Amino acid sequence: MTTHRIATVEALDYPTLRITFDDGLGGIVDLSDLIADGPVFAPLKDEAYFRTVAVGEHGWTFGWNLDVEGEEIDFCPDATRIRIETQIVEDLASRFETRRVAAA
Repeated sequence: MTTHRIATVEALDYPTLRITFDDGLGGIVDLSDLIADGPVFAPLKDEAYFRTVAVGEHGWTFGWNLDVEGEEIDFCPDATRIRIETQIVEDLASRFETRRVAAA
């Protein structure tokens, strides 16, 4: 399995991020579910703090407070990539189904 690194991360409309990988694949990730359900993500309820998201050293992670051991909130690029790839496939399947129904 190829491991990809995070090239860029950008806060968009709260609470979404645009994430781009080193091979150019990218997508939008909505973190509302995690922020609402996970106490570890409580600091992300502050929109100003949310906007401080950054790419970790060498692109192996992205998150917040990455330089403060024990206080960092970080995400695995592999899990994030799977989430983005799944979203891309679901969007393509939905478009295909819409065209198929329209053509019938």
